[in-house]
Amino acid sequence: MRHDPERDAAAYLAGELSTLRRIRFERHMLDCRACWSEANTAREGRILAESLREAAPASTRERIRAVADVPAESPVRQRARWPYVLAAATAVLVVLAAVVIPQVIERRQPAPLVAAAALLKSNALTLSREPVPAMKTIGAYGWRGTTQRDLAGIPATIYDYVAPEGRRLLVIASSQEFPRARNARDLDPAPSWLARVDEVSLLCADKHGLSWLAAATDDAAALRAGRALGLT
Repeated sequence: MRHDPERDAAAYLAGELSTLRRIRFERHMLDCRACWSEANTAREGRILAESLREAAPASTRERIRAVADVPAESPVRQRARWPYVLAAATAVLVVLAAVVIPQVIERRQPAPLVAAAALLKSNALTLSREPVPAMKTIGAYGWRGTTQRDLAGIPATIYDYVAPEGRRLLVIASSQEFPRARNARDLDPAPSWLARVDEVSLLCADKHGLSWLAAATDDAAALRAGRALGLT
């Protein structure tokens, strides 16, 4: 029997078949590898799209719904435009992947780095005047105090700096090595790196037997701190 697996699978998954035709097609798929493959691939694509949709921001989901919200058409016209629907679905998946995957990577950053980023944003450190850092000023930033913290299992000494307009910079030192961020890019000298973690720029380098982090609101400030401290 000659048939179109793509068309038949699309009609089956869209619920266009009558009860009798649906039963017959399900029996037919047991012996037809092409129809089974078409139906299974389309079903897996729908599941993947749903999983990505749940993780996507609300604004992205609304844009995709607007694109997908087309008027009802006859089964014949729906089958005629099936290739275009597949192309549109592929484009939607590409957009979702571009939006969602970076967010997933961001959520899975090592806990000590997430903790360091949170300290910069909290602005609620209890500071003391000891120990004094080797550099009391880094560019426009002036040292205002030091604290000792455990960053998700890594003991650290944290030097807090502030600029006249209120921007903050943290310089963090530990005898234990900080884990590498998943989205890090290498700096010179290796194995120094720079990454964005939870909207905070982190520069990491090892020097004098210690592991160092510079946490700033932007990459430029983190890089300036790294150069001033001789880390890069």
